[in-house]
Amino acid sequence: MNRRRPLSAALSLTAALLLAGCGSGGDDTGKDSPAGGATASRAPASPTATPAPEMSLPADLKATFEDAEVSGDGAAALRDAENYARAILHGIAAQDPKAAPVHHYSVPGSKAEEYAEFQIEKHAEAGFTLTGERTHSRATAEPKAGGVVVTFCSDETRVRGRSEEGDPITFFEPGDPKNLWFWTIDMVNSEKDEERWLAKNTEVESGATEQCG
Repeated sequence: MNRRRPLSAALSLTAALLLAGCGSGGDDTGKDSPAGGATASRAPASPTATPAPEMSLPADLKATFEDAEVSGDGAAALRDAENYARAILHGIAAQDPKAAPVHHYSVPGSKAEEYAEFQIEKHAEAGFTLTGERTHSRATAEPKAGGVVVTFCSDETRVRGRSEEGDPITFFEPGDPKNLWFWTIDMVNSEKDEERWLAKNTEVESGATEQCG
């Protein structure tokens, strides 16, 4: 079995960033315009909905999400799981673990929020950000008592790092299985905004050739 590792291959650059078990661990849910990607019609946002914070990426960093045939709550949960993943990239680019989008799309105090902050902090401490394109595919959204479990693959083959000095950093070569990541995100409906779904628990597995190859 592949071991849980940090979100980006970038974190393998220094021993300080090689931390085992950086997937957030066990299940944290009960038992039983946005990033896009999910293809389903949705009701207009509630008048009381919290406006989504601005979430932009630099011109040289792109995240793309393949359409998935899901509907209803699954489509809404997938939409905001993608937003959560993009929010982490936004935070890395801004070098700000407290970036508003991260907290807009995660449950306060949850393992998902902790995971996102950890990834951003480690990139900031190492003094580099990301460039290139990360692609996401093979999304699923399965109902679960208390929420929806979203899974998808991400491919970092075309992602590169850039140091504070502007020097390029290559992580893994094309074809290296470490470029493939498998995400499992437990999503729950916001108690304050019925149109919004929040990440509660996150696991990201590297070298995910079985799920993503």
